[in-house]
Amino acid sequence: MKNYCLILLCFSVFAACKNNRKSGANDTLVKHTAPKDQSDEIIKKFKPIIQGVWVKSDYVEKVIKTKSPLAASDLATWITVFYINTDQVTGDSIRFMVGYGNHDSGDVTIKFQPGKTPGTILFNGQDLSYSIENGDTSLLVPQYDEAKKQYFKTKFRRVLKRQPGNDLGYGLYNYINKSLVAGNYKLTDSLGSTSKISFSEDGKVRGFLNCKTYFINVDLNSDIDDNLDELSFDTDTRHNLSYSFKIIADTLNLYETHENADSTELVLGKLKYKLVRQK
Repeated sequence: MKNYCLILLCFSVFAACKNNRKSGANDTLVKHTAPKDQSDEIIKKFKPIIQGVWVKSDYVEKVIKTKSPLAASDLATWITVFYINTDQVTGDSIRFMVGYGNHDSGDVTIKFQPGKTPGTILFNGQDLSYSIENGDTSLLVPQYDEAKKQYFKTKFRRVLKRQPGNDLGYGLYNYINKSLVAGNYKLTDSLGSTSKISFSEDGKVRGFLNCKTYFINVDLNSDIDDNLDELSFDTDTRHNLSYSFKIIADTLNLYETHENADSTELVLGKLKYKLVRQK
């Protein structure tokens, strides 16, 4: 499989690989500026609402339902994740990085000024709104539909209030790790030997050979061999290991892989490890 050290680095430091995405020629900027007192009130109201790590709701919901980033990759489109640290508000606005398609990045601006509809503020010049259901807050972010030449709302859920640093990949990986594999397991290898293994939400692994970290690949739209779900270990070392995975009920299966005859995609090999979740 490909060298995920580079891919992980690219995704986890989005800010360093800015792709100069614009807000779009179709964005219409609101020209008025709110008085300072009004802006201060809007900031006070919206800071606790927008603070945190936000992930594209339909995408992560499908990852969880199917237990497969590959199966959900058709929804890993447009903005998939962003972190708003409201400590970085400057004047009446905040500028921050967003991740596009789990692969690229760009910057956007929120202005703490009234939008065109009540209860909204400006996200790249268009209305940003929110909803609260059962105590959970969602952001409704304006996305432009090129085909219909109009805006619609894309829903994002908050998965963390704060995170260490501004690493864009941190919150998304943390949430997917937590939802799919984090926990304690009994491991059985292909020779029948058993051992205990544990995965943490922040990408640490204990009990698996001498490995220290693990990585679930979510960037599944860039290479010809992105046709299988992949779980890698110690991706930033020369001793990295990589397996395809399938989750069935409480069992995580890790398979060896090899390329097909014409090297256009990966094929499952033998079952290498069977991990049964322990309660």
